[in-house]
Amino acid sequence: MGKQPGIYSDIGKNATDLLYGDYIRQSPIPYHYNLIDWNLYFKCQVSGIAPGLSTLLKLCIPDLRSNKVEVQYMNDYFGVTTGISLTKSPLLSLSGVTGLGFFSIGTDISFDTATKTLAEYNAGLSFNTEILTASFTLSDKADTLRAHFYRPILPITSTGIAAELTHRFISKQTTVTLGAQHCLFPFMLIKARVTSDGSLGALVQNNVFSALSLTIATELNVMNAMKPAKLGFTLAFKH
Repeated sequence: MGKQPGIYSDIGKNATDLLYGDYIRQSPIPYHYNLIDWNLYFKCQVSGIAPGLSTLLKLCIPDLRSNKVEVQYMNDYFGVTTGISLTKSPLLSLSGVTGLGFFSIGTDISFDTATKTLAEYNAGLSFNTEILTASFTLSDKADTLRAHFYRPILPITSTGIAAELTHRFISKQTTVTLGAQHCLFPFMLIKARVTSDGSLGALVQNNVFSALSLTIATELNVMNAMKPAKLGFTLAFKH
């Protein structure tokens, strides 16, 4: 377990990576061809510019609103991230986290230069131990409260379980999501999750080479027969 508090997106990251990472990623603006929706994501991070300083570039095609450049700085006691979206009227973001290795607290805000108003204001805190990671976040302009829990079972095989409790105050809707993951072989990771609203998901990720991975994921909702099942393929290059 690291001593640094990390950055704001690290709050609850173990749980959200297990529950949502590498699953079908649907952009708000996808390309559509026959029955296929597809998107192209690109992420590049450059570290070591100065001690604790790094930059991150995120690109999404065709959803250009998601394109963003970030600058991150981390040390043993706090982490700060500033960002700007690559649009005509950019969205400016600033987040900060402080704490020790077992506890961190932070906030995240975004300013819309087009409307000159706050687009987002979020806050969160996390508790980190060797046997359990727990976090609580308030987001969507204080409308959504989320609690995340992650429990590693067998680190050598990446085996772990996670849970998410989401409550939306305006709609008074509460959702529970449970998930698990396990490396069946050193090159193959499997995941599964279930949500209280009837949504089921599963994926198999194969590391074809050290820098190349292929993920096959599927999602369906057993409580909504009119909603078709989804099948997705992701090819990722890592360096």
